[in-house]
Amino acid sequence: ERAVMLWTLEPADRDAYLAKESTKMFTKNNWVLVEIACTRPPLEFFKAKQAYQARYETSLEEDVAYHTSGDIRKLLVPLVSTFRYDGNADEVNVKLASSEAKTLHKKITDKAYTDEDLIRILTTRSRAQIVATLNHFKDYFGSSINKFLKEEDSEDEYLQLLKTVIKCLTFPEKYFEKVLRKAINKVGTDEWALTRVVTTRAEVDMERIKEEYLRRNSVPLDRAIAKDTSGDYEDMLLALLGHGHA
Repeated sequence: ERAVMLWTLEPADRDAYLAKESTKMFTKNNWVLVEIACTRPPLEFFKAKQAYQARYETSLEEDVAYHTSGDIRKLLVPLVSTFRYDGNADEVNVKLASSEAKTLHKKITDKAYTDEDLIRILTTRSRAQIVATLNHFKDYFGSSINKFLKEEDSEDEYLQLLKTVIKCLTFPEKYFEKVLRKAINKVGTDEWALTRVVTTRAEVDMERIKEEYLRRNSVPLDRAIAKDTSGDYEDMLLALLGHGHA
């Protein structure tokens, strides 16, 4: 039922619904908020926020601020408030990318993970600008930014969210592959995560996600889902997986 409901909603309404579920006390999920804010094109995310306001008579920014606190609020509120410029690779400011790569490295080396400059760079720059900055980071310092962050406390939710922001902005297909892998491999399938990813990515980048899943798990995604689900639910998910070809 949930899969049908999500699939039949317009993308903006679907994201508004998912975001609302993620700010409620009993279904709170900061990861989904990051996912929506960082994997949708800027105009789509803006439309989702408009739909949120229309459906719930409050803004997403207000709800996120109300339901979070401390460092997590400091990261998530600007993340959902900013309208990112939807730039492309031709419009990257190379000098800025170089200088901000060094800024990020300094903040991470100093363990200043909640520093305003670090948050500002990750929450306001276009995806193309961030990719360029992180490429400079790797060239200058020999490892990706997430490798630097990986060495830190893996139980720290703020750091996990920070890494998720970076992954969603730079390699969304790797992020979604991991969500699917964890949903399928869990004892008792995480149907909500499985449904969310399949319905929201079916017409976007499902082919890339399927390639990444096969590369990472040596099993096709449709076979993994068929093994883990049944009945009408299985049929619908498999139909949506093939939707990219339709």
